[in-house]
Amino acid sequence: MMRVIHKYDPWHYLEVENFLPPDRFAKIKKLALEQLEEYKKKGFNSIYTDHKDKDYTSRNKYTKFLSEDIVPETNQFFEMLPEHRGYKGKLKKLLHWAIAPDNFNYPTHIDNASRINSCIYYIWPEKETGTILCKNPSRNDDGDHVEANEKSVYEREVEWKTNKLFVHNSIPNKTWHRYASKKTRIVLSAFLVQPDLIKVNRNQLEYVIDL
Repeated sequence: MMRVIHKYDPWHYLEVENFLPPDRFAKIKKLALEQLEEYKKKGFNSIYTDHKDKDYTSRNKYTKFLSEDIVPETNQFFEMLPEHRGYKGKLKKLLHWAIAPDNFNYPTHIDNASRINSCIYYIWPEKETGTILCKNPSRNDDGDHVEANEKSVYEREVEWKTNKLFVHNSIPNKTWHRYASKKTRIVLSAFLVQPDLIKVNRNQLEYVIDL
């Protein structure tokens, strides 16, 4: 049974255990492992610049957008977190697979300005390092994606469990986080976005989904 846990250290976020029933999770995992095979064919070091084949790598991390919402259940969590960055108009949804290779490190950052809510679904492998939440003195007053230029003064790990969802709303100067994988890891990322603020890789607009 799904279990929603509110946590507040170092800022308010959700851990959703047993997010999907076992049969649904098995289907999602099968799709994820199929993406891993595609990634291996292309090579972990391949870099896509035009993104016309609907997948690309960023920092040698593979990302592939979905045109169908295969996890509509994530929509319910946004309103469980009352604080978020401001937005205008109707939010849309954007989903992508994200595969990080062995010994991968993504630096401390705050999600870009278009992302109002982020749900990260831990899929594979069974054991890995989860998302690292940070307190960091760096600032990003423009609200856009920015990497920290100072070392975090405090960090806390969201424990990795398969079929678990990590949920947070992006808040400038507050929701710093990073991750590092020891082994190849697969997550499904689901974002609620303000589409007109998508500035990098604007072909993402082809994949925004109405709520």
